[in-house]
Amino acid sequence: MKSFIRLGATLGIAGSVFLAGLSGIGNLPGIGNLEAVALPQDQIVKKLQEVPVFTLTNPKGEFVVLSRKNNNASKPISQVGFFISKQDAQKFLDNRLKKENPQLASTLQVRPLSLADYYKIVQESKKKSDSVIYTLVPTQAQVASATSMLNQNGKKGEQFNGIPLFVPKFKKDNSYLTIPLAKGNERYIPFFFEKEQAVALLDQFKKAVPKEAENTEIQVVDLYGVMEALNSSSDPSINKIVLYPSRESINFIRSLAPNQSPAAAPAPKK
Repeated sequence: MKSFIRLGATLGIAGSVFLAGLSGIGNLPGIGNLEAVALPQDQIVKKLQEVPVFTLTNPKGEFVVLSRKNNNASKPISQVGFFISKQDAQKFLDNRLKKENPQLASTLQVRPLSLADYYKIVQESKKKSDSVIYTLVPTQAQVASATSMLNQNGKKGEQFNGIPLFVPKFKKDNSYLTIPLAKGNERYIPFFFEKEQAVALLDQFKKAVPKEAENTEIQVVDLYGVMEALNSSSDPSINKIVLYPSRESINFIRSLAPNQSPAAAPAPKK
């Protein structure tokens, strides 16, 4: 049984077009176009529901909107940050906001949401022509890993802009390693928020099928490009994508529901 799916063209095109359309705000990536629909919205939401993100709220549960001057416009930019890492959200509160506005910071807390919540907020914002920008903040260590991978692959000096996802794949036919997630024969493509997770899975595969070791690699793609592909691709294999939260986020999920922790990824097959 084949354990790989060809999605290279789909994600490659979607990712590159999407990245070209991103508008950076400071060190934070902007929001791209998420309007055209391929998968039903409930399926997209279900895929994104498993990934936690973290933002800052006041006691009423309202988001903290930060404003900064924009040299190219008369009005300041208003922005709400959603962090991939809970630790990063806490550091932002402790190391920046408490110094800039200790009175405000003392009333704030780090609140967990899901990537699906973020997605729905962005969608509603587009409908209302909201001037507030809702931004995902990547983990800098993973951005550094993604940038290093780009530089090693001949794109020297290029910085990865976006939220990196790491995918084990095969070189020859540009297909992706798949894993089973439940009982049955269906297999899925794991997209990891940490390079280390992708490396661990690929190492398992190399031990199981050593003759394929030279034919494997890890590809880095942008989360925004994946979300764009979920919205616009007509490739039915796109529904096989599964987003794996970081180890930090998995531990956070387990702390909330000890008896409902995410299952560890099983060993891949080919």
